[in-house]
Amino acid sequence: MDIKDIDRPLKGRGVRDALMMGEYLGKHFDHPMMMYASPACRAMHTAVLFCRALADPCEIIQVKKELYLASYNEMLSLIRHAPAAVDVLALITHNPGITDMANFFLDESIHNIPTSGFVYMAFDCDSWEEVKSDNRIKHAFHYPKELLTE
Repeated sequence: MDIKDIDRPLKGRGVRDALMMGEYLGKHFDHPMMMYASPACRAMHTAVLFCRALADPCEIIQVKKELYLASYNEMLSLIRHAPAAVDVLALITHNPGITDMANFFLDESIHNIPTSGFVYMAFDCDSWEEVKSDNRIKHAFHYPKELLTE
């Protein structure tokens, strides 16, 4: 029986990696105040596991149907319309759009953001509407295999 892409679950390694990456995020970076998640089963599961690892309430998750297979322009539009009260926003979504979006902001290219990998970016701006590549002040890219080899 074939499972539709949107209904594909995380497998055991995906669950382990999401918890590990959520813990790493929580120890080294500011916690998200809000998470936008694709409606795909694996993206929503990843968002819940990140919240669990961060000890943050799942109420910070908002399912955004437009994130399923979104282009980086669609993701950027969501970011630029985020509530002003939110200082840290996370997107839990899919490739190739998420890698394309990261590369839109970064000077060096990332070939692929793997499952449960994340790019953390900080911007010097007063509102989400002002987010652009030339006001990015710092970034970090981390992924499961990198942490497993440390």
